[in-house]
Amino acid sequence: MMQSASMTRPEALPEASWIQRFPVRTPTLPPATHTNTYVIGTERLVIIDPASPYPEEQSALAAWLDELVGQGRRIAALLLTHHHIDHISGAAALARHLGVPVAAHPETARRVADRVPIAQLISDEEPIDLGDVPLRALFTPGHAPGHLCFYEPRSGAVLAGDMVASVGTIIIDPPEGDMRLYLSSLERLRGLGARWLLPAHGAPVTDPDLLLGHYVRHRLEREARVLDALSPTPAPIPDLVPRAYPDVAPAIYPLAARSLLAHLLKLRDEGRAAVEGDEVIGAWRRA
Repeated sequence: MMQSASMTRPEALPEASWIQRFPVRTPTLPPATHTNTYVIGTERLVIIDPASPYPEEQSALAAWLDELVGQGRRIAALLLTHHHIDHISGAAALARHLGVPVAAHPETARRVADRVPIAQLISDEEPIDLGDVPLRALFTPGHAPGHLCFYEPRSGAVLAGDMVASVGTIIIDPPEGDMRLYLSSLERLRGLGARWLLPAHGAPVTDPDLLLGHYVRHRLEREARVLDALSPTPAPIPDLVPRAYPDVAPAIYPLAARSLLAHLLKLRDEGRAAVEGDEVIGAWRRA
C-alpha cells in the first residue's frame, strides 16, 4: 500500500520528477516527527506547506530552493493546505526569503493572518498555473475548516495534507474538526481515481483507494461503537470513552474524548444522539 518512509531530502516521486518532497522536522503529533514540504513543477514551481518553525530546518529548505532558483527555476507561490502549526510555521520566513506570495483558502487565511501574510485566496477547483504541470485545488474540509488538497492529474497524485497519513493518525477535533465533512471529503478523494496519495506525514501511498477506503470504514466502525456506548440514560463523555474506545490505552483518553465528541456531534446532527446541557461537559444519550 505504501512505500517505506525515507527521510532523504529532497526526494522525487517515482516517474514524476516534477513532484518532490522535502521532510522538515516539526512539532507534530507523535509518532510523526516531520511534515512533508512539497515542491511541484518543472520551470515554474509552487511550494506546499513550508512547515518547520526550527531555524536549521528553515535554512536547509531555503538553501535547496535557492539552488533551484540558481538553475533557472521560478518559484511562483507558497501554498498552505490548512492552518495548523505543523504546516505553516516556516511560511512567513520563506516568503520573505524568496519574495513570493502565500496563498490559502479563505478559512485558513482568516486563522493565520496574525502570523502569515496571505496575499492570494484559493477556492475549490481553482487551477494553479504551473505551465506544463496541471494542478488544481480541492476544498476538503473536515480535519480543518479551510483544508485544501491539490490534485496533479498528469501523475495522478493528490497532495493530501492532513486528510490521511502514512505515519500516525488524523485527529478530528471539534469545533474546527467536523466528522461529517471529513467523511465527505474522504469520499471526494476516492472519486478521483488517483494513483498516489502524498500525505503531509509519512511516505507516499501507492494504493489510494485502499487507504481511503480503510479510513472511511474505520471511522464508521468507530461511529457504530459510539452509538452502542449510548443508552437512554445520559452519560458524560469521560464515562463514554472507555465504552467506545476499549482498544485505546487510558493515556490516550484525552485525545479519544475529542474524537468521541466529533462522532457524537455527527450523530446528533443525524438525529441519532442527544445531549443534555453543554456539548463537552453535558450528558449524552441515544436519541
